[in-house]
Amino acid sequence: MQKLCFVISIGFERSGSATRAMQFASLAAADGHHVEVFLIDDAIHWAQIGMAEGIRSSTGEHMKDLLDTLIERKAPIHVCKACADKRLISPDDLIEGAVISPAPVLVKMMTDPEYKVFTF
Repeated sequence: MQKLCFVISIGFERSGSATRAMQFASLAAADGHHVEVFLIDDAIHWAQIGMAEGIRSSTGEHMKDLLDTLIERKAPIHVCKACADKRLISPDDLIEGAVISPAPVLVKMMTDPEYKVFTF
């Protein structure tokens, strides 16, 4: 089984594009692939409780529904530790399935030949 890592840095300023990136991760997870999402920079807000509510792509997909699919499929949603610390976001602020992870976790996936890494 192919392992897929989706690195998303897109925040509120381009919420439609962020939703599209999350859609690709969600579709891959629904197809049975091992998927992990790593949120960096302003994208970490998507893992905050309530922040995905009402956010849609230009074609109508809802960010919250896509996150729910990832959670249902037990796909880890990593939140960059340095990014969370800078924005004063704690584990208590995060949705189910989201975990604060340091940069070496991402680097390990990026350098592991079993992973394909996609950046948005």
